[in-house]
Amino acid sequence: RYREIDSKKMYGGFYTQEQIKDVVAYAGERGIDVIPEIDMPGHMLAAVSNYDGVACFAETGWGHTFSSPVCPGKDSALEFCKNIYKEIIPLFPYEYVHIGGDEVAKENWEKCPDCQARIKALGLKNEHELQSWFIDQMEQFFTQNGKKMIGWDECIEGGISNTTTISWWRSWAKDAPTIATKQGNKVIVMPNHRFYLDNDEDQADLQNIYTYDVAEHAADPSLIFGVQGALWSERIPTIHRLFYQAFPR
Repeated sequence: RYREIDSKKMYGGFYTQEQIKDVVAYAGERGIDVIPEIDMPGHMLAAVSNYDGVACFAETGWGHTFSSPVCPGKDSALEFCKNIYKEIIPLFPYEYVHIGGDEVAKENWEKCPDCQARIKALGLKNEHELQSWFIDQMEQFFTQNGKKMIGWDECIEGGISNTTTISWWRSWAKDAPTIATKQGNKVIVMPNHRFYLDNDEDQADLQNIYTYDVAEHAADPSLIFGVQGALWSERIPTIHRLFYQAFPR
């Protein structure tokens, strides 16, 4: 998020564990569960750039679209990811955690000897299945620690267990909820063209939200877990702007 420090606009920041406990307690008094998401294997540039054995190569940064991902070919990278959640899980006393799993740049994996060795050793077809293997390893870890996993809809591209709940955000990937519910996955509906509230509102927004058929693309409507309004705060400079974006939508 944006913050002002000495009249300069700064991006980023972090919460201490004690602050997280305060957030969880504050939310709990209001009937709200705070579900943590540490997005992986993509969207972890700060982590892969500052710790050894996490990225595919020493040089990290941005590719054409997305940042360097975690290297699923390295056991050290998998251990690193599990260690992050070892700290996170005790702070959030809820049923679910969110793995992320979206917008992963796989070009590094195509060139990485460790990733290619992992693909060969496991008999995987491609990098999409490598991501699914990584996600599955993390889900097993979550299950061992008493949690259920949620992941963005890209997680289904290489195959995924039917115990994962899918967050469908890519409005152009209309088959994602169909594929997910057909194999028994619960789906949270939040297509970005309707439910991304950080996008500016137009005259049709309220009607489009309230008249939207959430089960339109589901093979089994009973597996629609609910809807979500996303409000990504990287372009939201103040709490007042956040409320303006969120309400009345």
